Amino acid sequence: MNFLRHIRKFPLSLTVSHRLLMSSAASASKQLERDCWSCLKRISCQTFFCECGKVQSFSPSWNYFDYFGFTKPTMRIDLNELSRMKRKLQMSFHPDKFVHSTKEERAIATTVSTQINDAFTVLSNPITRAEYILTLNGNPCSSEDVAITDTAFLTDVLEANEHVDELAEMVKTEECKQTLERVLAALYAIVMTRWGREMDQLTRFIDAADWEAAHQAISRLRYYERLKKRLQDLRPDFATRGIRTPFNGRGVDCDSSLG
Repeated sequence: MNFLRHIRKFPLSLTVSHRLLMSSAASASKQLERDCWSCLKRISCQTFFCECGKVQSFSPSWNYFDYFGFTKPTMRIDLNELSRMKRKLQMSFHPDKFVHSTKEERAIATTVSTQINDAFTVLSNPITRAEYILTLNGNPCSSEDVAITDTAFLTDVLEANEHVDELAEMVKTEECKQTLERVLAALYAIVMTRWGREMDQLTRFIDAADWEAAHQAISRLRYYERLKKRLQDLRPDFATRGIRTPFNGRGVDCDSSLG
């Protein structure tokens, strides 16, 4: 079989629409205190409810990382912990809790709930998270990939896409389930290993504030994101054949191990 012949020489060592909003005060010093909008008492920006009982909006000097309690922008996020923090915030600001409150409080709760969801969408995806960090540091990303001249990298990506094409054809044939499962698992492992390699490199560039290299790394990572999506888009075809897939239930595999 063509793919099985190629898979042996495919080296394993190679490894949601969103609103990317930048705070108008992202680069400014963080505000520590503010006045309660209702009683005008001076309160901490970490306080979401004043002693007078009124709900407070997020500080305008905060960015998405601040919402979830991160001390600074980072690529190292545990997605399970991020989800837990999101649920905790949503419980505090859910609009249903303010149906009998004032118009001002209902507006604040609705706005903050939207901000929480926007922030989670951006931070839960490693590519949009990296793009957001670059934006916060005055180096916004273009939606278009940076030109990549690494021919070895481009060849690897081209071959991987060809293997996905072959797999898509195989699943439509009478190929045995065990063979399809084995081929899918092998190809997905290769793509994820390469994705992990590019992710590690991107994280190192951001840690070093090497923004030019980070732009290049984001473009490289996008190639493997597209490969992952192509494989995940085959899920219905595999399900029809009763074939198990290595993807998680959300269809997205992110860096939940980065804690």
